Amino acid sequence: MQNLTPGKVKRNNVARDVRRGYPRDWPVRSWFVRVVRARNRCEWCGARNHQPHPDTGSHVVLTTAHVYDRAPAAAALLNLAALCQRCHLNHDRAHHLHSRRTNRDRATGQLSLFAVPAPGLPPKGGSGQPPR
Repeated sequence: MQNLTPGKVKRNNVARDVRRGYPRDWPVRSWFVRVVRARNRCEWCGARNHQPHPDTGSHVVLTTAHVYDRAPAAAALLNLAALCQRCHLNHDRAHHLHSRRTNRDRATGQLSLFAVPAPGLPPKGGSGQPPR
């Protein structure tokens, strides 16, 4: 890929995505999943790209979703699916609700007694080791 100057970075979505952890060939992978593999249809509900959604009537724009592993770098074709907005939002609903709750609590300065720590991190005040 070409070397991008700071002026081009602002206009180039590829450079922005690479900085966020996506692989350099993300645009090609995303296009392949949406256009070639899914044939411009949502892989879960069958809605056609750029047509009215059969259930909602809204304009469908296919997106490429990470199905099993949310990490941007987890871009194996088996982890990706071409989804309409409705299916993508439904798939990510629990994550969005958790993020909204966490951000609201941070903004108000509240700590939750029931908050689950991020995977891989020990609970606050603990060593992360099981008690002996």
